[in-house]
Amino acid sequence: MSKAKYIVEGGSSNRPPFFDGSDYYFWKNKMQLFLKSQDTGMWRIITDGDFTPRVDQDDSNSALKKEADWTAEDKAKVLLNSKAQLFLSCALSREESERVDECTTAKEVWDTLQTHHEGTSHVKETRIDIGIRKFELFEMQEGETIDEMYSRFTTIVNEMRSLGKAYTVQERVRKIMRCLPIIWRPMVTAISQAKNLESLPLEELIGTLRAHEIVLQEDKPVKKGKAIALKVSQEKITVPVEEESEENEQGDADEIALLTRRIQRMMRRRDQMKKGFQSKNPKTEIDKSQHTHHYFTFFSPSSQVRKLFLFSPSFPQKLD
Repeated sequence: MSKAKYIVEGGSSNRPPFFDGSDYYFWKNKMQLFLKSQDTGMWRIITDGDFTPRVDQDDSNSALKKEADWTAEDKAKVLLNSKAQLFLSCALSREESERVDECTTAKEVWDTLQTHHEGTSHVKETRIDIGIRKFELFEMQEGETIDEMYSRFTTIVNEMRSLGKAYTVQERVRKIMRCLPIIWRPMVTAISQAKNLESLPLEELIGTLRAHEIVLQEDKPVKKGKAIALKVSQEKITVPVEEESEENEQGDADEIALLTRRIQRMMRRRDQMKKGFQSKNPKTEIDKSQHTHHYFTFFSPSSQVRKLFLFSPSFPQKLD
């Protein structure tokens, strides 16, 4: 469950934190704090069971008091029994409420939820072993900020504390310093020499690392990925001239052949029009020698070069 969901539930000191079956360890700590804040004796009802007025309250085998003989203090303590069970009931979703329907006391509700979500003693020990392994192998990931790393680290520590395994502040300080990547090695050395790790508060260490993180971000060089992309783009631009020239010459030859056929058709149509005109005007004579050769300038888009061609009625010739 996301942390944002608990913000609404934790907005009132009179409303218990909501639990829908996920993230039990987070809810357990919140609910324990909530019950303790309601009354000094309410958490004792969760751990020891409902309060029962007796003739001799110090003797568990003493006879029960009649309700008519209850004092004002007895009535107030008995009322805590119902309040504790009500708070737990209001904090549970429908699915979780159905799981504890048969429970008659607040202690039974709490123990049932604890057994279901934490497991038996054997399962609890297994989870502790897994948590210890997570703690020992914990490392700051590449590209992760100090805040993100510390958030993951705190989640592991809180889960272990809920299972009964607590780490001291000094153990957590040393672990965080060991989990930092090699780029942080000079900073770790400086902290070890300048600070006493046995008395260094955890929040002071995190604050120092945050300040150094800002300096690292400002001095961070250009990412290698961009340089590689530029290099690739430059390599793509650099193409062997021989391959390009061969492709361009082949394309030019095809374009020249197509252009030649079109020009020959245009010349045949012109000759036909001249013959028709001469048959109508026999006195008009045209010097064909002036039209024997025709020059055309051809521009090839692929090679970006202008080429001059000489076309005769028989076949075009290229002029270099």
